[in-house]
Amino acid sequence: MATLTDYMDAATLQQLQDAFVAVARAPICVCGPEGHPLTKDSPSCPAAAVGGAVEHAPIRIDDQEVGRVTWPVQPAQAEPCGADADSLRRFGGLLAELIARQAKRNEAHAARVQELAALYRLTAEFTTQRDVQKVLNLVARTVVDVLKAKACSIRLLSEDRTELVVKAVVNLSTEYLNKGPILVASSEIDGEVIRELKTVTVADERTDPRVLYPAEARREGIVSALCAPMVYKGRAEGVLRVYMGERHEFDWYEVSLVQAIAAEAGAAIVNARLYGEAVNAANIRRQLRLAAEVQRRMIPAAAPALSGYRIAALYVPCFELGGDFYDFISLPQNNLGLAVCDVVGKGVRASLLMASIRASLRAHAANIYQMSEVVARVNRDLCSDTLVSDFATLFYGVIDGPARRLTFANAGHVPPILFRSGQASRLGDSGPVVGLDPAARWAHQVAALQTGDVLLAYTDGLTEALNFADEPFGRARVEQAALAAIAEGRDAEGIARMVLWAMRRFAGLQSRLDDLTLIAVQVL
Repeated sequence: MATLTDYMDAATLQQLQDAFVAVARAPICVCGPEGHPLTKDSPSCPAAAVGGAVEHAPIRIDDQEVGRVTWPVQPAQAEPCGADADSLRRFGGLLAELIARQAKRNEAHAARVQELAALYRLTAEFTTQRDVQKVLNLVARTVVDVLKAKACSIRLLSEDRTELVVKAVVNLSTEYLNKGPILVASSEIDGEVIRELKTVTVADERTDPRVLYPAEARREGIVSALCAPMVYKGRAEGVLRVYMGERHEFDWYEVSLVQAIAAEAGAAIVNARLYGEAVNAANIRRQLRLAAEVQRRMIPAAAPALSGYRIAALYVPCFELGGDFYDFISLPQNNLGLAVCDVVGKGVRASLLMASIRASLRAHAANIYQMSEVVARVNRDLCSDTLVSDFATLFYGVIDGPARRLTFANAGHVPPILFRSGQASRLGDSGPVVGLDPAARWAHQVAALQTGDVLLAYTDGLTEALNFADEPFGRARVEQAALAAIAEGRDAEGIARMVLWAMRRFAGLQSRLDDLTLIAVQVL
């Protein structure tokens, strides 16, 4: 049972009593609800000087007696305490009302302090909480506790922003929650909250024509409601609803408090989502780095040694995962297979296709002699395992070391360039790409090699590199750079690096849009 001292301290009560005693010039005492004194005798009119029966005026807060003001029925005749009975009743009643009002005011102030403390705790929690669901549950529970509400619900907008979906609830039955959808377009109240970012109060959900489900509200025991938008950077994320079990007029402070909590919650929800997205992005980046490491191990770390030849290769992916690859395949009788491939697309998809084509090429190259048949089988494998949109260009050739002969098949790839005696010539013709037609066929071609020849095989990331004027580097500049390197007496690695440097100097700081692969073979 609450008593007066739960609302006011004894010193304040003493001051009020002393002030009234000084005016009434009669012994007045502030007591508990059972008549026990809560204050001391006033120096100007001690109660000990007065005898006989007493009257009292109750001190009531919310219809509960928490204390009383007492005074003697027949005041003593001795001075200075000489007030008459009617005056004492008026003064006693006035003091009781004044104390009740002050106590009620103190109660309201204490409640506001608790509410502000709750808002502070929520804010502190929001700064560290990264789980969206925990944030929502915390908000709903805190609102019910602070406002002494019957219930609370939090609905967030669906991805298409057409429906408000329940995400957190306190003290609402499953039957009420399953009453039906809340569509923004059909709910007058929620539509106003979402579109205008406006807080809406409902005096009685059972009779308000704006309410979608009044019968369900009646069964649930819901009367008044407060609906506040959960806003982040001027954009509604959902609606916070506070329900009361009786008619309740929300004052400006309650409305402001709920608005503040809803705004904080909206920001916390978005921040938690962003944090989750950042964590997911970090995990994806980590997986991409691991995948890139695996892919780099598929690319030969160094060019192989082949008697009578110098070989160099460069690989520059546009992203962490690339769609280009080159490979060297050791074959019997001092033969060497070399492949350059450019898979359509970029990133993860292209890297997976690249790994599939590389595995298929290695499997067939080890057992089949004819270049054209190797490419045909790689094509059938790719067609059977992928979509029509998945295709690649592929150049595959075998250098017969002792015979100085290159036998090759070209599946839609940029034809390599053969440099001989200061001249550049296109090596062979190109057939269809792999991955589109399982019945496609290729013819193999043969090129005799001579001392001093340089073979340059590359992907279109080299010739299609753009400068800031959107001009491509082009085949002519590739040939010019390679011829200059050959004239300077550079080896295969020097030739490849000079061509790459010429491209980079041409493109400047312009972003590259494609992977780049380059192989140089120099005949000694």
